[in-house]
Amino acid sequence: MRFFKSKFFIISVTVALVLAIVTSLLSMFGFSGIIRSGLKTIATPFEWCGTTVANAVNGFVEVFAEYDDLKKENEELRARLDEIEDEKHEISVLRDQNDWLKSYLDLKSYIPELTMTDVTVIAREAGNYSTVLTINKGYVHGIRRNMPVVTDRGTFGYVSECGLDWAKVVSIIETASSVSVYTERTGATGVVEGDTALRAKGYCVMTYVSSSADIKVGDRIFTSGNATIYPPGLLIGEIVEISADEATRTLRAVIKPSVDFDRAGDINNLMVITGYANEG
Repeated sequence: MRFFKSKFFIISVTVALVLAIVTSLLSMFGFSGIIRSGLKTIATPFEWCGTTVANAVNGFVEVFAEYDDLKKENEELRARLDEIEDEKHEISVLRDQNDWLKSYLDLKSYIPELTMTDVTVIAREAGNYSTVLTINKGYVHGIRRNMPVVTDRGTFGYVSECGLDWAKVVSIIETASSVSVYTERTGATGVVEGDTALRAKGYCVMTYVSSSADIKVGDRIFTSGNATIYPPGLLIGEIVEISADEATRTLRAVIKPSVDFDRAGDINNLMVITGYANEG
């Protein structure tokens, strides 16, 4: 109601009435041409304004339509990028699994009589340099205590405890570990054991080596199969230091394992040797 009482509305109505009366009078006296011309002149600015407004409205609508199209296209591109990222992750996982299986097959070709089961690390004990692990398989998967555990680089350790669907693995650098070994170059024998002082470096020690044995730094060490846990031929590591034990008149060699126990936290996949042809 306020609009109809406003000055703008009253002036507009008055101007319209005046124009209507003047137009009628001029038409009565034969000045219709002048009327059309005058009206055309008066209407021209309004036509221009109307056209401009119409064009602006059309442009505004087109901008919004284009914005909606761009927004939809952006959402589609974002979804595709997410799909690509997922695909890249899946490819990376498959590549890692493929590399691990290839290493498994290489070990199988090297020692074909081995029967192995792949396992995944699900926990690591704190304070043990990540060398005491829990794996995701147990009795129901054929895993038993004292079964050897290996990686694609060599011997990791053995199964010390076993549950229905889990097992605990102790590494060769733990003091509870003991492995009968021989040197690749000369066949000199000894026992690789965990050592409290060397464990912090990720190393272990080879003891019970005859003082006359021909061993030297760089010799590679393998399991001999003379004990009850490990089959023969599994790589342990290499000699990095040799010293004489005067008390026992034997040699003592520091071993750098082929498995990098300084980075044991990065190990997620292992193989448990569940059997081998010459077992027993």
